[in-house]
Amino acid sequence: MNKLCKYCIIILLIMLVFVQIFCINAIERENNINAFNAQNYKYKNKTITEITNDLSYINDKTIVSATYTGGKWHVKVRIKGDKDQLISELSKLKDYDISNFIVNKNEKEKYVELELSAKESV
Repeated sequence: MNKLCKYCIIILLIMLVFVQIFCINAIERENNINAFNAQNYKYKNKTITEITNDLSYINDKTIVSATYTGGKWHVKVRIKGDKDQLISELSKLKDYDISNFIVNKNEKEKYVELELSAKESV
C-alpha cells in the first residue's frame, strides 16, 4: 500500500476514536443529572400567637380579623397614623406577604388596612 492510503486509514481511525469518546462522555453527562425534589421539605407556617407577637412591635394597630385558610393564617390589620408613621410601621412587616390593602385618608383619621400572611419558611 502506498503512504497516502496508510495516512488516510490512520486519520479515519483517529476520527473514529474521537467520535466514540465524545459519545461516551455525552451518555455519562445524561446519567449524572441530579433531580431536586421540593416535596421532601416541610414548610412551617406561623401560628396566630407568633403573628400577634410579631405585630406587637407596631404602634397604633388593631387586628380586625384572622382566618385560617390553606394551612396559613391570614390576618387583617388596621394601622393608624400619618404618612411618615405608616411608612416606618410598614417597614417592620418584611416577613409578611401583603395580599390586599386599603388606604383610607379622612379628615378625622388616616389608616391603612392590610391583609397579611406570614412567608413560608423551611
